Amino acid sequence: MSSDSKCCCGPDKMCALTCCPCDLDIEKIKPLVNNPQFICKACGRVANEEKSLCQPEPLK
Repeated sequence: MSSDSKCCCGPDKMCALTCCPCDLDIEKIKPLVNNPQFICKACGRVANEEKSLCQPEPLK
């Protein structure tokens, strides 16, 4: 992810890590989503941990 990202959520959130297809690093994202437990109410992305999402909600 480039440092000039316009995501307001922070550089470690899924929205920032996936916002720009030309900067997408699949290998960095895979371990964050390999066992999703949460979904973001804002964008619908999933992640293993709450801290990776802006508005997390448990999947189960």
